[in-house]
Amino acid sequence: MKRDKKIVIIGLDGANKNTAGFMGLDLKNVHEMLSTIPPYTPPAWTSILTGVNPAKHGVMDFQKIDFKTFTPRLTTSHDVKYYRISELLNMHGLKSILINLPMTYPFDGIRFKKDNIIVSDWAAPRQEIYPQRLNEKYQEYLLDPPSSWRKAANLQEYAKVVEEYTTTRLDLYYDLLENYEWDLYFVVFSETDWLSHIFPQILEGKNVHIVNPIFQKIKEFIDRVMDIADITFITSDHGFEVKHKIFYVNEALARSGFIKYNHVKASLARFGGKILPKKIIKMFVKTGKTQISFSSDPQKRKAFMTSSPSWGVYLADKTIKEHVKKALKEFPEISNVLAPEEIYDGPHLDSLPDLFVIPEKGVKLSRHIKGKLTEPIYMGDHNLHGILASYGDGIRTSISFDSTPTVYDIAPTILHIFGLPIPNDMDGRVLIEIFEEDSEFANRELKYVSPSYYKRTNNEEKLKNVIKELKLKGKI
Repeated sequence: MKRDKKIVIIGLDGANKNTAGFMGLDLKNVHEMLSTIPPYTPPAWTSILTGVNPAKHGVMDFQKIDFKTFTPRLTTSHDVKYYRISELLNMHGLKSILINLPMTYPFDGIRFKKDNIIVSDWAAPRQEIYPQRLNEKYQEYLLDPPSSWRKAANLQEYAKVVEEYTTTRLDLYYDLLENYEWDLYFVVFSETDWLSHIFPQILEGKNVHIVNPIFQKIKEFIDRVMDIADITFITSDHGFEVKHKIFYVNEALARSGFIKYNHVKASLARFGGKILPKKIIKMFVKTGKTQISFSSDPQKRKAFMTSSPSWGVYLADKTIKEHVKKALKEFPEISNVLAPEEIYDGPHLDSLPDLFVIPEKGVKLSRHIKGKLTEPIYMGDHNLHGILASYGDGIRTSISFDSTPTVYDIAPTILHIFGLPIPNDMDGRVLIEIFEEDSEFANRELKYVSPSYYKRTNNEEKLKNVIKELKLKGKI
């Protein structure tokens, strides 16, 4: 396919308008963008990459629950059940560079990646690059990410560690940007999320000087991107807000009669939760296993939350769903309780939690059991309101959206810019409002196809390769 456009997506994980402003972006060009429910890294970035909701792409959390045993395992690239935008482009001969995108590791879970470059995300058990031959060249840049922000004793010291990490990693990002051939370049900066968690004051415009050196380095990279790319998108997977209260969901379920627990064992479980992630990562590196075991007695846990950021509650007995919804709605910290079918549709609906617990503004949910329902806190955490900005050839300098953009809209918009057909089961829309009135993108007809079109394209490509190989071997 003829290459006539270079598109860059810069992901600022967890950024809201305040973050964008502190980074030096012109807020006139920064718009609100709605995230997934929950507003969480795994489902949101996967939705941006695929253009579909979690019931279609199958990713909701960093872990997946086995509904027979109620045991979790890590979610990986193999769990993404819908084509990523890079895969759709690859079927048409277009090359992508993906950096730090969740659920892209291990690389063999991405089906179409010929001539692509992929840098593993921060949550991967090891830092690697695809293709493998690049690992040695860039080994010094494959640092372990300083994502353990919960353990930071000194905030300023942590900011320094993050700044050093960002500085080193940017050398890799610049090199891939400037010295390789690509049509789509997609990089996610997780630093904005880490810093927003540990520095809630920056969400309120206080002590921004502590993180300014990091933000400035990212902004310099954005400026360089805009010199190279034809079109640049800046987006976040979700937003952030200051949380002033923590609500213990499993304690609420216990008080409503859905969980029975022993206070001593609960204390041990809290201690275990603090040390488990590091041990899990070591286990994955050594064994490659993806199974994590934990006790689950349906008589003692009829309804329970296993992961706080997922907002998800699982039921051992599906018949009590309405009773659980009613009980949780009684608590003033809860805005709503919704079943997944009230939000999403798709073939993987059954893999989602049985209920989503949506907190009130300023409330953080927790799965921990502490013998109390609530506790005052001061920290940053996710909300639904991310950001979107777009710049470049054929892009309006002043944009007014007919409806608020969502995380599902980026993938179909990119397909349209490249002149490629859009699967008609994508949940997003082409953001026509961003295009100048006389641009080729505004005047180009939207092309929609059955999802089977891309499967057919894939089969045709396979057939061509087989024929080519047979010719080379003199078989035909």
